[in-house]
Amino acid sequence: MATSEREYEIVHDELIDEAEAAEVQAGAARNLFDLRTIIGGLFTFYGLFLTILGIFDSQAQIDKAAGVRINLWTGLAMLALGLAFLTWMWLRPLTTEEIIEAQKEDPEEEELAESLRVSREEAGAEPARPE
Repeated sequence: MATSEREYEIVHDELIDEAEAAEVQAGAARNLFDLRTIIGGLFTFYGLFLTILGIFDSQAQIDKAAGVRINLWTGLAMLALGLAFLTWMWLRPLTTEEIIEAQKEDPEEEELAESLRVSREEAGAEPARPE
């Protein structure tokens, strides 16, 4: 009995459980500020607004748009696009690995930056300030 309790303590460390819980909370905040969420939310909001506006268009507004309920059709298109962005974000949320991979420097860009720095120093220019 003492062995199984010890194995349980080793396998289920409280610090690991806390770290996993923090990762879940950070993941929710990370996905909240995902660009797909912001774009999808705005398109959905404006699409819903235009769709409601298009449903109640007067005949004068329809005639002005050459007989097309432009607010309704544009609103429905924006609504579909916004919902597509939100669905995409929901089906494929950002992971920590994807963020780290996106932040890696391109080796070709690093070589170009280094060659530009060397040529500036050779030309007698002041070194660039570090960012």
